[in-house]
Amino acid sequence: MKLSALFFSALLYSLSPLVSAADTKIYHWVDENGKIHFSDTAVPGTEQIDVKNNNLLSSGKQASDEPDAIANELSLDDEDTPVVNYQATIISPEDDKPLRSNDGTIDIHVSTEPEKENTHKLQLYLDGKKLGSPQISPTIRAKNIDRGTHQVQVEMLDKNGKVVAKTQVVTVHLQRATVR
Repeated sequence: MKLSALFFSALLYSLSPLVSAADTKIYHWVDENGKIHFSDTAVPGTEQIDVKNNNLLSSGKQASDEPDAIANELSLDDEDTPVVNYQATIISPEDDKPLRSNDGTIDIHVSTEPEKENTHKLQLYLDGKKLGSPQISPTIRAKNIDRGTHQVQVEMLDKNGKVVAKTQVVTVHLQRATVR
């Protein structure tokens, strides 16, 4: 007898929030300044809001419980995620032009279309070899480069390191003063 009374009390106690939530009345009104107010007591000029109890859980099987439905919801179609085709262009230095730099510095300015995201980085290649680490800045500085003819190219990498765009190859004729 005591056990059933205890069980009934626990059941009643656990269901009481559901009963009170179902009976809750919410009112709202707009004051003279245009500010919206909410209350649980009615004031002249208020409107009652219909409160639906969406916190109830159903133990019944839903369509989304099926593995195929879940897989379809989680899979991303190509139509859902637009693919952005980036174009990268070296705007400076100009192709096949002499460049005078006695300290061997070459500043490479890259333009991307559309503008690259903050997570994208630019990797410089000099004569087909990586030079330095990927950078966020659209201006890359190569230092202490030997005089002579060099090929410069830049790759744009996404946050995972995947190449999303490559620039054209630009030929640079670096001129440096020599000590005699």
